[in-house]
Amino acid sequence: MSVLRKPEVSAKFIKNYVGAHADFGDLELDEDDPRHAMVQRHNPRKLRPVLVFLDGQGKEVARFTGRLNSAEDALLLDRFVSERHYLKSTFPEFKAARRN
Repeated sequence: MSVLRKPEVSAKFIKNYVGAHADFGDLELDEDDPRHAMVQRHNPRKLRPVLVFLDGQGKEVARFTGRLNSAEDALLLDRFVSERHYLKSTFPEFKAARRN
């Protein structure tokens, strides 16, 4: 089961975020395609998975690239974004401080 589908994680993410899924992995766009700029902005190296968190004005405030290994990591990421810790630190710093 995906970490994001665990009940304790999905409850937090559903409460705090509006989710959207996009898979750009097989998308081949030439530079004239208007979608190219959007893909380049949010996932320039086509890394997967990527969670991008936007504020109410559409400005990116946090990004997590890679796999969430546990429900604990996902819940820490929720706290990092929902409590706006991204204003003071990076997620790895936040995570390390909470685990020590």
